[in-house]
Amino acid sequence: MKRVGVLVLYSVQETLRDRLLLGLLAAGAILLLLVGLLAPMTLGAREKTFHDLGLAWIHLSGILILLVLGVWTLHRERERGIWLTILTRPVTRVEYVFGRLLGLLCTLALALLGSALVYSIVAWITGLGPVSGLGISLAYGFLEMSILAGLIFLFSTFSGFALTVFLAMAVFFAGHLSADLLRLAALTENPLAGGLATVFHWLLPHLEIFRVRDAIVGGAAPAPMEVLRSTGYALAYLGALAAVATAIFLRRDIR
Repeated sequence: MKRVGVLVLYSVQETLRDRLLLGLLAAGAILLLLVGLLAPMTLGAREKTFHDLGLAWIHLSGILILLVLGVWTLHRERERGIWLTILTRPVTRVEYVFGRLLGLLCTLALALLGSALVYSIVAWITGLGPVSGLGISLAYGFLEMSILAGLIFLFSTFSGFALTVFLAMAVFFAGHLSADLLRLAALTENPLAGGLATVFHWLLPHLEIFRVRDAIVGGAAPAPMEVLRSTGYALAYLGALAAVATAIFLRRDIR
């Protein structure tokens, strides 16, 4: 566990040394401040407009950090032979996988918390105040994007930078449409197409269950049992992705 903790700390330090996170937070602060100042022009929808854009920006910042810092760091380690350097020390491949995956999740948490802090500060400055249920929104965003982090790590174990980004985002966006596959299976008259649609429905992550931003801005929050089910699903799916990534990494010839 100590070696896993060192890898996690290394990931966080890499994030803090990179200027992208600070630049993203600064750009978000300027954008939200402009929105807060111009929101009175939205004819009665000032708070809703500001909170909608604020929560969307927090969500987008997490995705950008994962794609840019997450994917880039993993592939930079491979291209520069850092994988081999780490694994020649008393670090097993399983420890490396879990250490780097947990580091990626810590990077995601850092980005979300930083973005939420900027959003809250701008909300107070503009006199609107942060939306109630911000913590629930952050938790759901973290659960959703933790699956994206797992996808990124899985695809990075066997593909290049561009392909990792493409595959991870393709599965991520398809995960928001997975419920439509069941409707397609029910409507189609082709048994093969219906069977494939059903299989892909269960293989793809069901990410729409994490989309609660609109409800929170509207004043509604998920029930406690829904939060527990969503958390359990995210942990189970992330665990499956980590297991597959570990199995691939254990069989990979690293030079």
